[in-house]
Amino acid sequence: MSITWQNLRPWNGSQNLAFEELCCQLANYESVPPGSNFTRKGAPDAGIECYWTLPNGDDWGWQAKFFLSVPTTNQWRQISESLKTALEKHPRLTSYTICLPIDRQDPRIAQQDWFMDQWNQHVAEWPDWASTKQMSVEFKYWGEHEIWERLCREEHRGRHWFWFNRELFSEQWFKDRIIESIANAGPRYTPELNVELPVSQLFDGLGRTPAFINRLLALAGTIRRTISRASSKAAQDAATDKYTSLKGIIDQILTNLALPKPEADPIDLVQLNQLSRQGDLVIWECLRTLEKAAEERKKNAASASKEKNQEQQSYNPPEDFSYVRHHLYELSRHLRKVNNFVQSNEARLANLPALLLLGDAGTGKTHLFCDVAAQRVRSNLPTVLLLGQQFGTDEPWSQIISLLGISCTREELLGALQALAEAVGW
Repeated sequence: MSITWQNLRPWNGSQNLAFEELCCQLANYESVPPGSNFTRKGAPDAGIECYWTLPNGDDWGWQAKFFLSVPTTNQWRQISESLKTALEKHPRLTSYTICLPIDRQDPRIAQQDWFMDQWNQHVAEWPDWASTKQMSVEFKYWGEHEIWERLCREEHRGRHWFWFNRELFSEQWFKDRIIESIANAGPRYTPELNVELPVSQLFDGLGRTPAFINRLLALAGTIRRTISRASSKAAQDAATDKYTSLKGIIDQILTNLALPKPEADPIDLVQLNQLSRQGDLVIWECLRTLEKAAEERKKNAASASKEKNQEQQSYNPPEDFSYVRHHLYELSRHLRKVNNFVQSNEARLANLPALLLLGDAGTGKTHLFCDVAAQRVRSNLPTVLLLGQQFGTDEPWSQIISLLGISCTREELLGALQALAEAVGW
């Protein structure tokens, strides 16, 4: 069996990018030591499309080139330049896998250089490049066989189905499916109404949309700026312990809101709830300390003025921390926003992606779902909408596949959607 690479689904208008993404998705499922961390790079990639960082700090990297024939001299140069950059930028690199969509020909004919001969020549040269940087790197090759062998595995059946059925699961395909579902909804959906309802925001949390992530990042940015403005040197000197405690709490809150992997990392709502409450208490302790310090400074300044008989001289009032205290009040308000967020249904849905919406007939449930689905596809967020009226008493997965107009197994459908989600960064 073989792969027809001409059928590879373009990604962002390019089969080159599609091949890179496919190889990275496969690399993400390779067997690695427990505790390793996977990173998918964007362009520029420093000679590596993706890499695993092992618990000991070593990197295993992958580089993909969509060359459909034996590399030319210029293409070998591209491969070598990528390797040189990888060695420069990843000093802990110990494994480097080069992925091409072809197998290495090896007829072993005297006086002829075939693909395997060229590969062996380069592999003999590359270790010297690594040794000059006190590195030892193992060089591996993924060709059509290695890629196909992985795509044949049960865990990748849907991935193969997605990447080599280019007419399915495109932006237009999703738009067409939504148009069909809206047509089936009939008069229950009136797009002219388009009423913005608070419940519609729940779907941002449910899908961890860019709007949802951006709200978290905006809140984190506001908190970061406010704590900076609320932390003058004089204030920190007057309430050292309180500021030290507050900074530690804020750092933990910002870490929780950052979500290094927005598509997967759970939000620690319990810890955020505790931290926001604890931080608010420390802010008020800090405010009371600064108020006492301001009063003390005022008394000391007045006493010093009398002792030095400076009544007739110009008087500079002591620092009362009014600017800092204003921003501490603001910080308290932002932490209450964090507390409100973690108790919201939107936040819960981000961790438990399942929503049951109840309502009497005619209250707008169908309209809401149609509106949300239409908005999502306009934002290029892959979305499927199927109406309950379309289902019978048969097994639901076979009905879902039939309603979508495709022919595959449940596992292939879910795997294809997973591959799509990974490709768009979910």
